[in-house]
Amino acid sequence: MKARAYGLLAAFMALGVADALEAGASKVDITPPLGVPLNGYLDRAGRGAESVYDPLWARCLYLDDGATELFLINADLCVINRELRERVLELAPPAVPRQHVILTATHTHNGPGGMCRSLLIRPVTGPFMPEVLETTAQKFAEAMRNAQKARKRAAIGYGTCQQRVFSKNRRVDGGPIDNQIGVIRIDDADGNPIAVIGNFAAHPTTVGEGDRFAFSADFPGYYYDELEEMAAAGCVALFLNGALGDQRCGNPGKKEGWERTQSIGELLAVEVKAVANDIHCAELPLHIGYAEPELPPSLIDAVLGRKTVLQTLEIGDLLLTFFPGEPCVQIGLELRKRALERGYKAQFSIGLANDHRFYFVPAGNVPDPYYETALSFYGPRIENWFYAEFGRLMTRGQPEQPPAEPAPAEVQTREGALHITLTGNAYECGFQRGRACAETIADAFKRNVLDAARAKDLVPEAGLWKLAPPFLDLTCVVVPRLAIGARTLLAGTSTEILDEIDGLGAGVGLPFDAALLLQCMPTYRAQKDVENLFAPSLCSMFAAVGDKAGAEDVLVGRNLDWPDEESPVVLEVRPTDGHRFVQIGFPWNVGVFSGMNDAGLVLCLERVPALGTPSPDVTPIEFVLRELLQTATTGDEAASRLAARTALRGYHVLAADPVAPAAFVIEFGAAVSIRKTPDGLLLGAEPESEWIDKTARARYQRIRELLEDERIVGRLDVQRVLGDADAGRAASERIFNRDTRHSIVFEPKSRRMHVAFPAQDGAPGQFISVSLREDRAP
Repeated sequence: MKARAYGLLAAFMALGVADALEAGASKVDITPPLGVPLNGYLDRAGRGAESVYDPLWARCLYLDDGATELFLINADLCVINRELRERVLELAPPAVPRQHVILTATHTHNGPGGMCRSLLIRPVTGPFMPEVLETTAQKFAEAMRNAQKARKRAAIGYGTCQQRVFSKNRRVDGGPIDNQIGVIRIDDADGNPIAVIGNFAAHPTTVGEGDRFAFSADFPGYYYDELEEMAAAGCVALFLNGALGDQRCGNPGKKEGWERTQSIGELLAVEVKAVANDIHCAELPLHIGYAEPELPPSLIDAVLGRKTVLQTLEIGDLLLTFFPGEPCVQIGLELRKRALERGYKAQFSIGLANDHRFYFVPAGNVPDPYYETALSFYGPRIENWFYAEFGRLMTRGQPEQPPAEPAPAEVQTREGALHITLTGNAYECGFQRGRACAETIADAFKRNVLDAARAKDLVPEAGLWKLAPPFLDLTCVVVPRLAIGARTLLAGTSTEILDEIDGLGAGVGLPFDAALLLQCMPTYRAQKDVENLFAPSLCSMFAAVGDKAGAEDVLVGRNLDWPDEESPVVLEVRPTDGHRFVQIGFPWNVGVFSGMNDAGLVLCLERVPALGTPSPDVTPIEFVLRELLQTATTGDEAASRLAARTALRGYHVLAADPVAPAAFVIEFGAAVSIRKTPDGLLLGAEPESEWIDKTARARYQRIRELLEDERIVGRLDVQRVLGDADAGRAASERIFNRDTRHSIVFEPKSRRMHVAFPAQDGAPGQFISVSLREDRAP
């Protein structure tokens, strides 16, 4: 492991810049009494500690270069929560600005809890114990006073080395890790170390099952002891954890149990000491960057608020960036790259600083079905938010200019429905739609999600949920929990879908998770435990193919039925890449229920309860259809790609294209089956099928009755069938009924569709035409 030391070079660059540097360091034992709840694992349910394996410490470094005075504290805690930070700042020595106090946690999962008031967090941290909070804060303040009191003339430098054995990616074998070990050395005037800081990214979760109820600093405890033993008397060792979100400890010593914990800590100390030995210290200038920005909106804002704390510390040409939570390693690596491009010689990322907002996951990993993504609440653009915010705090180079807001969509109103033309990449299209329909989408989220949660319609009846008193509003817990569950639906979802959902939320001003939950509601509605709230939609769809369709070769008729009253919208999407397409649905749905692309490919979706319940762990079929409209050209291609989705349940998809010409119905039941016809009438469901229910059978028998004897079916014939409301039938058995939200005739060969929405009196409305022909004026 080759070390790099930067102090000597930086010393020459800093001559005459800084006043006399002073530094002091101290450590205070913060181990609480037995019985105080442990923090870090949900399955411990806040149980108290039963033993102490090794002590817990608050370790403080004080620095003052004459212009900037600061405290840097590293504590053997799982997190720095807001309550602790606020109390520590109240107790901190008043001469140091509160913006210059940096608090970090090592993230040991065997440290104390009991310091968080939020009910949402207490299942992990245990019951709130104000005496634990007060005692811990007082000891932090004692460490600060002691470090300030120990101040003496000092010099400082830094270095790095590369490692490949101390950490591993805990989600992907061979996945990215941070190879860098960062080291900062602070010496007194005689060259003796006052403090040595190691920066390294890995979860301190090496304590075995048998000691889960023991207080322990985990591997940092052995690191402190070994490093301080190797250094001069009085040296204080500090450990700053890095971008650790998806990083775990390796096993460089090939040990087990506590021997493994000891091996990691001691070997890390050896590496840090080797780098420290090569560092030449100097009086480098200090600079603190501080901001309290608002995070992007999230579903946990009601519990934690949006404002957080960001800090940077510049030591000469070294940049330290302090994250208020657990960033995944790719975010730390990208931020380092950007810092070096801005002119810094080195950069260290420090997680778990000043606040804890759970995990920060890069956009490319948001669909991954991992623990970190489930507990990442700020959407796929949180990494860009950090790059921009930290960029503004850097003093070197020029910050990137924020991207311009996407141009507004082209919006028209035709026959009572919005016709919206979207242009650009997926995020821009989503943003344009969100901005154009902001009020309607926000209302849909309130009705479909917030109101349902508040009414306890989305609250499970089993488990701990049933213990909640009837008067307790569980919305702030239920809705984030629903969002966590919805993450599994993103597995296998394309980045186009992800970006469009993100843009939709941003355009409305809703969290990413709110926009995601709106997309997931059709799947949630199909679950048995909420069937009373959401009745499954019963649609009608059919195709006339070949001679039956006359000169058009293929005609498709489609009625979408939906249990809720929703505002209709026609969306014409002109993506940067792929096919242009039109989808007819509602302002909030990114997925496709009914649509056609500029190749003439038609896709329509029908929910069929008898074929099974859609899994909440599988990508919603609406997302699949949205992706196919943009990327597929023929019915054969679409049918083949749909047939590969063997985990889907409970749907029919009608696909048609004019090239063959042909129409297909892909049925997703216990197995995937395909019905295809090159000529004649193809119904969305065959009335003779054993599994078909009475209502669907009546509808499809009526469609066959109206069209079977027609030698040639034309557009007007299809429109007549879609508007059929036979008064002699039960309301639910009518093709056009009170739940019908749109009627469409697709003419794939001509790249035209004709759309109608119910009139104000509930009768079928007037059809309007939409064209995807290339020669049509934009």
